[in-house]
Amino acid sequence: MHEMTAAPASQSLSVSEWIKSCSDLMLHGEHFAATDILSTRQRILDFSSGRSSFAVTDAGKFIGYGEAHARVGRIALRFLSWNCEAKCETATFRTPDHHVVIHIPLRGEFEASQGEDWIKVKPGDALVVSAAGVMRRRWEGQCDLLNLRIERDVVNHAAPGTRGALDSHPLTLIDLNKSLALAHFIETIIHDLGSDHSALSDPGVASHAERLLSLLLLRSLRKSDSHCITVAAPQVLPYYVRRAEQYVSENYMKPVTVADLEAATGVSARTLYYGFKQYRGASPMKHLKGVRLMRARRRLLEAQMHGGRVGEIAAAAGYGNKSQFARDYKGYFGESPAATLRGRGR
Repeated sequence: MHEMTAAPASQSLSVSEWIKSCSDLMLHGEHFAATDILSTRQRILDFSSGRSSFAVTDAGKFIGYGEAHARVGRIALRFLSWNCEAKCETATFRTPDHHVVIHIPLRGEFEASQGEDWIKVKPGDALVVSAAGVMRRRWEGQCDLLNLRIERDVVNHAAPGTRGALDSHPLTLIDLNKSLALAHFIETIIHDLGSDHSALSDPGVASHAERLLSLLLLRSLRKSDSHCITVAAPQVLPYYVRRAEQYVSENYMKPVTVADLEAATGVSARTLYYGFKQYRGASPMKHLKGVRLMRARRRLLEAQMHGGRVGEIAAAAGYGNKSQFARDYKGYFGESPAATLRGRGR
């Protein structure tokens, strides 16, 4: 495992040196490569579970895309390498329970927005995305990017009371030169995962690593605060919430009632409601609606390439009323199903 050494305060961080370590993931972990836009768009659609779309202004200038990915407990790491002479843009729809993401450009820079204003992110910066909404990222030319996605429960349980802080700012920019503890721990992770004998592949070590990364991230976000972040024991998701989520995932295309969830889990509607509100921030029926709409969005994005009708997609997602589907979809994603189906940059 790469040994982490303390750096003088005046030393600047060179994240470009991380590229080789990230590239080593190609040899030790799962990887993917494509030279055409359709394969790249489908890949982004797949690994984002239908939440992300990809557009490019000039298909003739798209050269290629590659990625390597690995996991440390409930932290997912992706090294993304883009090569395109035209302008590229991704758009990701984030729900309130969405994971916390750290975007670190290693080569090239990009602009990001979650609203009207755009901010520039360059090597040496880390962009933290934690709030709900549509997050857009655009760039041009070669761009190598390291993404770390931390499950929201991990961050919330590492430091209780942080949910409001994470949701208060759509985008937060961290200067890694001023957050060297966070930077060096990330560097340690990517070196370890690219080695032949990864210590972080051990579940026990990984559980400590995911909590330490969460605490270092929160410290970087809130180091100007006077109060201390306390560490709490991780909470386990109740079995009945897991069972209800599994039932919804398997039956969302059918009529599902609270009584069905009671029968599937063996607990009362009241217990289900409070369990989902505490651990998922939404009622069971709102969770069901979100699953249906996310499945429909994925089908609509796939239909940009393969064809499909809004009514058919709505029915396949469990909606018997096309008008209700259109209202729910626009309220959830900020655009109509037809607008998603038309797409951009094809």
